[in-house]
Amino acid sequence: MIQRFIPVFMILCMAVSGLHAAKSPGRQIGNRKSLESAAVGATSGVLDRRTSASRIVRDQISSISEEIRKADSKPESSARNVALLFDITGEMRERGDTLIGLARRQKSLKDYLDLMRKACDDKDVRTVVVRLSATELGLAKAQELRGAISEFRNRGKKTIAIFDDDSQPAYLVACACDEVVMPPSGDLMLTGVAADAYFLRGLLTKLGVEAQVLSVGKYKSFGEMFTEDDYTTPARENMSEIVEDVYSQLVEVIATSRKMTPNQAEAIVNSGPRSPTEALQSRLIDRIAYADDVYESLEKEGFTLADGSDYFKRGRVKLEDVNLFSLLSLINKPSLTDDKTVKYPQVAVVYAVGSIVLGSGSGIGLADDEEIASNDFIETLDEIATDKKIKAVILRVDSPGGSAFASDLIWKKIDALKRIKPVVATMGDVAASGGYYIAMAANKVIAHEGTITGSIGVVGGKINLGGGYNKLGISKSTVSRGAFANLYSETTNFSPDERKLVETMMRRTYDDFVAKAAESRKMKREDIDRIAQGRIWTGRLAKKEGLVDEIGGLARAVTETKNLLGLKKDDRVSLVTYPKELTVFDLLQKAFGGAASIRLSAGVVAEASVAEVLPPDTARVLSFARKVARLFIRERILAVMPCLPVIR
Repeated sequence: MIQRFIPVFMILCMAVSGLHAAKSPGRQIGNRKSLESAAVGATSGVLDRRTSASRIVRDQISSISEEIRKADSKPESSARNVALLFDITGEMRERGDTLIGLARRQKSLKDYLDLMRKACDDKDVRTVVVRLSATELGLAKAQELRGAISEFRNRGKKTIAIFDDDSQPAYLVACACDEVVMPPSGDLMLTGVAADAYFLRGLLTKLGVEAQVLSVGKYKSFGEMFTEDDYTTPARENMSEIVEDVYSQLVEVIATSRKMTPNQAEAIVNSGPRSPTEALQSRLIDRIAYADDVYESLEKEGFTLADGSDYFKRGRVKLEDVNLFSLLSLINKPSLTDDKTVKYPQVAVVYAVGSIVLGSGSGIGLADDEEIASNDFIETLDEIATDKKIKAVILRVDSPGGSAFASDLIWKKIDALKRIKPVVATMGDVAASGGYYIAMAANKVIAHEGTITGSIGVVGGKINLGGGYNKLGISKSTVSRGAFANLYSETTNFSPDERKLVETMMRRTYDDFVAKAAESRKMKREDIDRIAQGRIWTGRLAKKEGLVDEIGGLARAVTETKNLLGLKKDDRVSLVTYPKELTVFDLLQKAFGGAASIRLSAGVVAEASVAEVLPPDTARVLSFARKVARLFIRERILAVMPCLPVIR
């Protein structure tokens, strides 16, 4: 498909060289009655800048209130009886690909939340049917979806879940609904919580490869997958604590949702998988039926069925219909929805997803290799800082960390931004190590109970490939001058002096991380150091330790943002997402200037081929190992968490 578009790109580059780039579309959210209110967060920082920031916020409030009054004055249309149907299936990422106009993409968490918010405010929609099938989502994403479903119920809308799945996170989403329906041929796979870890030292030894990994922090176990055959005692202790807390969350959600005691819920989980009949008898589901049976009964009740994808596409370009002429049409439009359609005060939602790396992104990737490139991310924050239409920022973090240097650069920019506009950080499945580093700079930090966060610590090292080169018949000869010229040679181990130097650099980075965490969280350095040490926490445990402020998701972040702006909880705001979605013209403009490329590396293709014959967890670990090797080549000191096992 890409090859077919390359000639088109070249023609369009010459045809549109004078046009302006498209702007980011705004998204509206209206959580008038159901969002929780919270205390106004205090903006930290230097006193004079804090006073200046407060003055800016006060000056904005009257104009923001006027914008809201005008937007809310428009009459609403009459309601009908609509049952909205939408499927949650496949791997769920935080946000879909930022390139639009080439092909249909997999729905992301953002897409589902946009759909739910739109339907939540639509008086035509009286019932929502959520069908879960072959879903791949983490615990925090499941909790985010549960919160969105709760919004429907709080608005008096009926919610039905059709559970065509066998994963526990999917069941947690389903049981947030008023009614859970399961087909007669399925099984309810409640099995408890298990965390599998894979260790690669034996494989590396067979390949003649040795990992030289150092760490600062008792629990900083990032390198153990390369240097050990099993968990060390501190790492096992930390992982056992995480599994125990996730298990208790699983039991509590089932107990609360299905109106039973925690002891009853735990007994059910410990009794193993259940057939639909057994699940019905145990009050885990409400009805045994196929999806078509549910749809037919809704029609008999007088509901008009509406497909969620079609509902969401109203007024949008259908990407599968794109051709040369529609590409030209897209290019000539300033945006799919320009700023004139944004009725309410704007709040930027900035997605920080993937590994944190130094510099700029290397191109438009066609593989699952999302990155937070420091230069690109800082450029986005600078744009937001100078945009007077943007009143506040919500930072959505789903990152295991990466480059310590890049994390610090982003932290500094967020710390400066919050002195101009309120910044609220909300965490997805993971916001640990470098991911926590950038989140802690915000005025407020919000996490789901199941978010994995913390891991305040650093690692450093290199991979010695010398033995592997010998097995492959590769010879390397080096001519050098200087005591540390071969410090990061990929064919030697660290000498004692080199190891001491790297440890000194890492200790300095760790101390800086701890000091900034103490400043951001308004805690004593020794208290942060006690809960740091590379230790990971669930969001619930992190709140108890003071690493996060509130438990919740994007809805809670919106509420906190309104509080910081001095707005009422019922006031509406428009969410504008960043990084901006790229239109065809944006892609062509980047390519014409040599700043972007379309890439699909041979390594990615080979990795995908191998992954087809491996269990998903094993393939994921090998993919993680490849990314680690790339990080060690690009960076010398990392703020990255261990390869966290999937909790199934």
